[in-house]
Amino acid sequence: MNNFRELPTSSRTFGVNLATVDLNLLVSLHAILEERSVTGAADRVGLSQPAMSHALRRIRKLFGDEILIRQGVHSVLTPRAQGLLGPLRELLHRASRLLGGEAFDPERSQRTVTIAMSPTMAYILGRAVTHLLEEEAPRMGLRIIATTDTSDAVFLEQGADVLLLAEGYETEHPRQRLFDDEWVVIGGTPELLEGDVISRLQDWPHVALDSERLTRPYEVLRHRGVDVKVQVRVNDYLLLPQFVAGVRKIGLHRRRAVERMTHNHPLYIADFPFPLLGLGVDTVWNPWLGDAAFREWLRDLLLRACDMQWPNNED
Repeated sequence: MNNFRELPTSSRTFGVNLATVDLNLLVSLHAILEERSVTGAADRVGLSQPAMSHALRRIRKLFGDEILIRQGVHSVLTPRAQGLLGPLRELLHRASRLLGGEAFDPERSQRTVTIAMSPTMAYILGRAVTHLLEEEAPRMGLRIIATTDTSDAVFLEQGADVLLLAEGYETEHPRQRLFDDEWVVIGGTPELLEGDVISRLQDWPHVALDSERLTRPYEVLRHRGVDVKVQVRVNDYLLLPQFVAGVRKIGLHRRRAVERMTHNHPLYIADFPFPLLGLGVDTVWNPWLGDAAFREWLRDLLLRACDMQWPNNED
């Protein structure tokens, strides 16, 4: 005799009785999380503001959380709401595909590509990425988030599809190498190349990043007993070469960026004189980005952008 009782599918599979949940609320929730505004969410979904306010009250009851709260003159997401955004995006994308939504096609897509990276990375790759998008995906938008933030907020709050992360910065998510790079010494006059680089590092005034701790190459110089004098400090690496060019000053920078700048500025490049870990850049994908076809296309586009910048690159 069979003593096992068949459980209802919803109880056995999902742990929540979905028959009691209005799944339309997830569409409204997605709009609220992204817009951070009841009015903006209503316009996006095509509801009246009172209807969206009513939906928000139901959402708050469903999740047992305020979701959206006032903070001064702005509305902000609660911590619980921030954690819902990524998984909800993936869920709605999968639901769209399940119901027969079109597969990603760059020629027809009107979605916006969102890339998070440092200003220096944007300087290195921005023109090539824009050129490729114009050729292959003319209807798509491009949004660049200039940031050094490596937390999940880049994905959950700012909506980045991919983060370009320099070697040495940690992340809990998988990473793939996009291109390799290295530290170099830069000077504003050709005398940099005429003598011993270590002597120049000791004798010439430095332009350096204004940072609370020593950057990696300066740690190596200190360890090697090379004393330096920092005369100019900037808060962004992209600005650094501007204060070296054409004058008797010295700095440390990425080879890839400086090689581009030498076309327009009097800059001279020498190898860093001591062994040093590289400056490779990796792609870190939004872990809630469910569209594999889009991710593969964007990965290929970024690789080809690198090839455009360095056609003879063997990395």
